Amino acid sequence: MNIRTTLGLALSLTALSVSAPASAADLVLYDALDFAGPVAKAFQAKTGLTVDVVEPGSTGETLGKIAAEGNNPQFDIVWLDGSAVMERMAADHVLQPIPADEFDKVAFTDLGKSLVPQSHAFLPTGTSTTAIEVNTKKVQADKMPKSWADLEAFAGSVAAKDPNLSGPAYQWLAGFFQTNGVDAGKALLGKTLTNKSLSGLSSGGKVNKAVLTGDAAVGINQDSAIFSKIAAGEPVIAVYPSEGSVSLPQGLGISAKSEHMDVARKFIEFVTSADGQAAMQNGDDTDFFFIPIVKGVKAKPGRETNISYTHLDDATASAHEGEWKQWYKDNFVQ
Repeated sequence: MNIRTTLGLALSLTALSVSAPASAADLVLYDALDFAGPVAKAFQAKTGLTVDVVEPGSTGETLGKIAAEGNNPQFDIVWLDGSAVMERMAADHVLQPIPADEFDKVAFTDLGKSLVPQSHAFLPTGTSTTAIEVNTKKVQADKMPKSWADLEAFAGSVAAKDPNLSGPAYQWLAGFFQTNGVDAGKALLGKTLTNKSLSGLSSGGKVNKAVLTGDAAVGINQDSAIFSKIAAGEPVIAVYPSEGSVSLPQGLGISAKSEHMDVARKFIEFVTSADGQAAMQNGDDTDFFFIPIVKGVKAKPGRETNISYTHLDDATASAHEGEWKQWYKDNFVQ
């Protein structure tokens, strides 16, 4: 997501110094999600509380901004895709645990309950996963991939995101290693991602473009990005690999140094309400096509929800985040 939306008093994104003055808004939200602006606008309309929505760019850029602020964080809430990065921030004491009673207030579905972290590092608000994006005009029906291993047959024409920039991509990479084993997984990717001009893309939108109009026939992409293109009538489908798909929850986390806990609680409660969930679906970009995990909320029309999930070992993924991201960069990014 590249659009920056600011509600209430604007927080300058050019002032990245850790000495930046505190915002006069009631809440400062850092995010890398398409629907954060519409949700904040709806929250402000309902409560009268102001929210500064700060979108540095990709998940990687958002995490970089938080890291640069160090011991002087300027955010109250962060909202991102990926449980592993949220767990790592909690372990580093960047985030404080979500109060236990906030989880009790949410009417989670069974899937939602399964995504609640024992650490309470974040509160899940929805989910998606990573799938194989296939251009049906470039790949014949009898050549369709059915597993991650099948992508080796498309070596040189596989588009993928750089996990250093994309939270969903790191969640997928860690899950790929969990499913295949680290050594075997590295070997398989080495045989599959042989075109660095395609394997180090910065966003799901660029994977879509490569698959639709570029040199890629298939892509490794967040499935919500694929469904946004399906809804727009593009000739792509989402194939869920036989090994299973790693769940990719959207997580709301609270800064360890937030002084606005009361407003943070209200925002969390709004997001998981009917009004908040409706605002999360009020758009056509990637993140609006999430899978709801709150009872009574339906996914956008056409969005697949019957998926065989594998849940990520967040502790292992968090512990190896820097190492695995660097390995990917060294091998697959120009």
